[in-house]
Amino acid sequence: MKNWLPSLLLSAALPLSLAGCQNSEKPSATLQEAVEQSQQAVEAEQRPKNYIRKTPVSGGLTPERINSSPSLSGPTLSGVQIAPNGQFVTVLQGREDDAAQQDLWAYDLETGEGRLLVSSTDLLEGPEVLSEGEKNRRERAREYGKGIVSYSWVGESLLLFPLGGDIYLYDLETKESRQVTATKGFETDPKVSRDGSKVAYVRGNELYVKDLGTGLERQLSDGATETLRNATASFVVQEELDRDTGYWMSGDAKMIAYTQIDESAIEIENRLDFGVDGVANIAQRYPFAGTDNATVKLGFVSTRGGKTRWVALDDDGDLGDDIYLTRVAWAPDNRTVFVGVLARDHKLHRIYKIDSQTGEKTPFYDETSSTWLNIGPSMQPTSDGGMIWSAQRNNFRQIFNVDAEGEIRPLTPENLNANTLLCRTDDALFVSGWTETPVSNHIFKVTQSEESGQNVEQITEGDGQHSARFNNDCSRYLGSFTNDDRPSTLRAFQSDGTPLAWLNENTLDENHPYAPYLDAHINPEYGQLDAADGTKMDYMLFKPTDLKAGEKRPAVTIVYGGPGVQRVRRGFNRKQLANMLAHHGFVVFMLDNRGATNRGKDFEDHLYRAMGQTEVEDQTVGAQWLANQPFVDPEKMGVYGWSYGGYMTLHMLAQTDLYTSGVSGAPVTDWSLYDTAYTERYLGVPTPGSENYTQGAYENGSVFKYIDGLTEPVLLIHGMADDNVVFRHSIKLMDAMQKKNMHNLRIQTYPGEKHGFRQTENRIHRDRQILEFFSETLAPQEGSSN
Repeated sequence: MKNWLPSLLLSAALPLSLAGCQNSEKPSATLQEAVEQSQQAVEAEQRPKNYIRKTPVSGGLTPERINSSPSLSGPTLSGVQIAPNGQFVTVLQGREDDAAQQDLWAYDLETGEGRLLVSSTDLLEGPEVLSEGEKNRRERAREYGKGIVSYSWVGESLLLFPLGGDIYLYDLETKESRQVTATKGFETDPKVSRDGSKVAYVRGNELYVKDLGTGLERQLSDGATETLRNATASFVVQEELDRDTGYWMSGDAKMIAYTQIDESAIEIENRLDFGVDGVANIAQRYPFAGTDNATVKLGFVSTRGGKTRWVALDDDGDLGDDIYLTRVAWAPDNRTVFVGVLARDHKLHRIYKIDSQTGEKTPFYDETSSTWLNIGPSMQPTSDGGMIWSAQRNNFRQIFNVDAEGEIRPLTPENLNANTLLCRTDDALFVSGWTETPVSNHIFKVTQSEESGQNVEQITEGDGQHSARFNNDCSRYLGSFTNDDRPSTLRAFQSDGTPLAWLNENTLDENHPYAPYLDAHINPEYGQLDAADGTKMDYMLFKPTDLKAGEKRPAVTIVYGGPGVQRVRRGFNRKQLANMLAHHGFVVFMLDNRGATNRGKDFEDHLYRAMGQTEVEDQTVGAQWLANQPFVDPEKMGVYGWSYGGYMTLHMLAQTDLYTSGVSGAPVTDWSLYDTAYTERYLGVPTPGSENYTQGAYENGSVFKYIDGLTEPVLLIHGMADDNVVFRHSIKLMDAMQKKNMHNLRIQTYPGEKHGFRQTENRIHRDRQILEFFSETLAPQEGSSN
């Protein structure tokens, strides 16, 4: 290091003489470059080796700004639906002064002009108070908005939406709202019949239907208790299997299929909800890995009321008597129902056809795996008695047609990872996914003919994240797009990609909330690293804007590492924290290790029975690569993650010596304390002697096996009302470290917060803690400010 400055000055001088020989017309420009490089070298030598800023660079982000309104992403539109007449779209839009407070708006498809339909605060006399069940439902759905969070079209001119525990209708013709329900209970999960005549909903764990013409309400289910619930989804199927409802109405609105779950066998986790006004004991039934799940059965009832016809789903020997109900869809004949049932070990998924009038159950389609199955997002029964289904039968996710006889035909090719089926016509499918790189998502049109086979046409342009919502005949769509330097936009398109009106251009002009930070904005660098077996892993790197030649900066790795999540992708959102840390002087790195989603099932399968091992091996590759970069101080590297990322933070600190400190947010510490559906999918059960037990899977995945290596300073953050990764995970870690007389753990708990923080003040406080902790532990020298 003592010879670093002279060698840098020499390298700066060499290009000057060479450039002067090759192009004598531009010596002054080259001289200026050499002078600037020399000046940078001198400045870098005068700074501390691990230079960071206590305040951000000019125009840089702070914890306070990335968590405040107006949103840095600009106006956000969600819940986009095309009106039945095709002339305008309806959306949920956050307010400028509070992005989470959503109102109902309409935008003209021709002009793009918008108008407010319903203010979410005008209809309520005071602040909205949510039931505990609704809070839990929103947590499961990762739904962080407030006000109007969902709505449905009723016929041509009515919009139905829940608000404050009741249901409302808005009339586009009269421009007035009227209340559909006005009860002391809390109505949830409202659904409108296809003909617009009825609305169904759940109240007090019972199913109701209301005739919108007569106002007559009928209760269709009965018998609900504290542990017996009708028409609702259990905790694990909401959280882990993406089924957030417990009932389905037939297309002709004459019948409803609904679930009844019995949670009496599930263990109670007494969660102490510490708040500023006192302590509440929440007795949550939480199905820890290896323990009992809720039992489930499916019933059919007329919307006119009457007796429910029940069908058992757990009576097939090869599925076992402990199953999950995954998907339900009515066939076009309004009599047959397609029902997906998953074995508890996640290796067999069977779809039945059930006759709603007789209860007869017939196996229709089986899907198996030697590791686990990722269940497709939806099933679409067809008029010929078959269905459209998505599955990872050949590594990548494809769309398949399963005919009435069970014959399977791929509708998309193997080289297209088709994440979502967006729309289909007689001769074409529109899907979202990727063919070249998973860091971008595009919209594709897939056609098929006997002469030319499958033809794939990409109809979106530009690297980034494209998503779409089509109208009924697939002739046009509303397309959303974002990339690293463009916040989310919304525009109408013809189905061939021809652009129409802007609905949310979201231009980064001088009026945009992000305008003051544009000069400091960082577009990350993308690349790939090789895992030990040669598998390519994508990474993302943020460099500080004031990084000078020859400087070595502290680095922070933001890690997740677990299944079902992709961190490295082109897009504007979810990068403010990385930008903020870089604006304070840190190099920021992210790597999607083997096991991450959206790269095919083979890529994910590396985690099978190997949590806490494969990801650590791969993130070690990333950390070693990062440490070798000339602009990184290898002695000052930190790691941060939330949830599975918090778990990975503890493992990376404990199993390696690559990091100086880490921040672990809401971490899993012992997989026997996490839920059945998620944990058993990857690790099996923790009970030795069980058929689904793998020796070492839980032991090697536990943080406590490696706790003696957890010697670096670590900041532990956890919401005290967390009902996903329950607070006991952190309590167990505190206890273990205290008993070992370890003094390197700093604790920051947040009363009332669940897994995803909802209070703005707490999000600010959390991110400020993260920044200051890394500033203290990675650059502790006095005078290392700007």
